[in-house]
Amino acid sequence: MRTLDKANSCLDAGEFSGARELFSGIACNSSAAPAVRSQACVGYVRSLIGLGEYDEASGVIEKVLAGQERRVHSDCFPSILHERARLAALMGDRHQAVSYFREELLRLSSSMPHYFERLAENYIQQGMVFLELGDRKECDIYWRLARDYADTGKSDKAFAGVLTLKGVCLTEDGAFEEAFDVLCRARDLYASLGFSHASASVEARIANTRRRTGDRTHG
Repeated sequence: MRTLDKANSCLDAGEFSGARELFSGIACNSSAAPAVRSQACVGYVRSLIGLGEYDEASGVIEKVLAGQERRVHSDCFPSILHERARLAALMGDRHQAVSYFREELLRLSSSMPHYFERLAENYIQQGMVFLELGDRKECDIYWRLARDYADTGKSDKAFAGVLTLKGVCLTEDGAFEEAFDVLCRARDLYASLGFSHASASVEARIANTRRRTGDRTHG
């Protein structure tokens, strides 16, 4: 578990190469508990996605879902489906991403750990996808769902994601000053929780908001 915690810390910090090596070692360790090996497999996929190794990540995901990866417990399938959906969105296949996110929801159970946080994360991701598709109505629906489940689960991480989605929406609306404030809150919350990679990603969104503010000023 100590190695798993270290691997997750590397992942949160954006140290994807180090995380990949640690997760790989755990997943291949036959003496590790099945649940730990399953979590390591999910972390390994997330590391590959972070490194941009999309083909390799997709190969691992499909092997797991086909039942060819015996080290992965079925309880981890929703997490694997979540990563498959994220991967589809990153590769520009947004409609397929929505389908995969909805498949994840079908696999989630209220008995699973962090159930409300996982629901919120799913809805945040779907909201982002619908925003990219130009469907603001659907985006707003998923933002509200994410906000409600983040509150229900009392998850600061999920709330930071809700703030991020709201900030991106405000930027698209041209409400740059409000967007800047909301995104700064998300960035600072992620940083306070130790999610430095997510904090840096929000910082990039803040920079984009600043740029668009300048464009409007000089336009």
